[in-house]
Amino acid sequence: MSGRVLHAQLHLRDRQLIDQRNGRLLGKVDDVELDLEADPPVVTALITGEQRIPARLIAEIDTAVKISNEGLDLDHWDDWFERHIIDKIPGAGDKAD
Repeated sequence: MSGRVLHAQLHLRDRQLIDQRNGRLLGKVDDVELDLEADPPVVTALITGEQRIPARLIAEIDTAVKISNEGLDLDHWDDWFERHIIDKIPGAGDKAD
């Protein structure tokens, strides 16, 4: 058997996602998608928000999960929150009041 055996609840869920290239924080792992037909079952993707991160993009699993951020839009909800909530708070933007 090759690969590493992980307990999804302990080693993956709620772990910080980090961009392997620049160390940027990308969110947290909300859920794990498994291939239950495989023996043993294997992780096929991580879910964060509404984004699915294919297992092939997982670079390292430690206290955080480092991923190769290839073509993923993990900033969508951060950008939305900033535009619709934060920017409306007086003094929160870059503009001088």
